[in-house]
Amino acid sequence: MSNGTRFLIASCLLTACSAGSARAPMGVSPPPSTPGVDAAAPPTSSPPTTPPPSPDAAPPITGEGNPPPPDAAPSPPTASPDGGGGTVTPPTDTPDNGTYSCTLMFGINATQEWWTHGFETMVDNAKWELTKVHSGFIELWADPKNGIWNTGIVSPCAQNAMQPDRIIFVALNFDFTTLDQWLPPMMATAKNLRDKYPSAKRIELGTFVRAPGNMPCAQAPAKRSTIQPAEDMAIDMVVASDPSIFKAAPKFEAKNCNEFSGNPPHPSAAGGAAWAKMVAEHYGLGK
Repeated sequence: MSNGTRFLIASCLLTACSAGSARAPMGVSPPPSTPGVDAAAPPTSSPPTTPPPSPDAAPPITGEGNPPPPDAAPSPPTASPDGGGGTVTPPTDTPDNGTYSCTLMFGINATQEWWTHGFETMVDNAKWELTKVHSGFIELWADPKNGIWNTGIVSPCAQNAMQPDRIIFVALNFDFTTLDQWLPPMMATAKNLRDKYPSAKRIELGTFVRAPGNMPCAQAPAKRSTIQPAEDMAIDMVVASDPSIFKAAPKFEAKNCNEFSGNPPHPSAAGGAAWAKMVAEHYGLGK
């Protein structure tokens, strides 16, 4: 299955598929010939009050000098259909300027480990809350009936704790390596988040903190400190299917391998403090 086909499936599952409207042709048709008109006739110094159409005045077929056609609505970035090495244009990870009453983060144990290393003291704690599941693999969240959705909230928001207006989701699976493995559960999880939290105006999909340059650290197998390209691509494809609500979270990186404990992706004490500051600073210290 090509990446282009996967993207179309993602778009159809996350949004209602509809037939696209026909687009006007981009080129300008050549004007009909006018019998008896000399194409080389010299221009007059003052045109008549109501000049008839003339081939001399017709715009070139290339469209040069013509007013541009109305811009069509931009299409979401799509994956290359070649199936080999194709990529989706990655969305930027610049935080939006919105202010949210409650941000709910879905994380793993490693998330809570940096969360409790000062994150709540650097943000407006009344507007942030956490749901963490140790080994909260993406395929579990993909099932809307799985008991994982009943996991409680840590440090609930002061307002709208059950109706957050922003969600940040950390996707996890150590063994998936291909887009065919990552995309279906990522699509399903995104749909579940949207359906279960209709109050959310923004849903960010992200990963755990990765090793510097996404190059493996020596503490553990590579899969525990790096992110597979297929995971990043699956996130980008879901975002491209409906960018009005889905966004890609930043690809947060450790500054060095010492920020990991002996068991990545869990942080060391110093790493937890550094990651808490990194995340808090990105999100505007609590917006």
